Amino acid sequence: MTHRHDVVGYAEIIEHALKDFGVEFPMSTVRNWEKYRRAWVAKGSPTRSGLRPREIPMPEPIAHVNGVPGWCWQEIRAWLIASQRASEPSGE
Repeated sequence: MTHRHDVVGYAEIIEHALKDFGVEFPMSTVRNWEKYRRAWVAKGSPTRSGLRPREIPMPEPIAHVNGVPGWCWQEIRAWLIASQRASEPSGE
């Protein structure tokens, strides 16, 4: 596997998830993850139960380009696995 440390936006998250995991996410789902993260931060970032990994908020964006958030793909990749939205490819 090549380690990509690039900054990704919504569309690139979808593209990388398909390429790395074979999982397709609709654009609306990816945008809702960011809305959920912002709401979680607005509530004071309360602790989440380890029993519900899908409730782990997505990582904070590392940049904004023209008002669009961007994330480090490696952080998003790790979050997708930790939150059980994707499984580690078996060939790794």
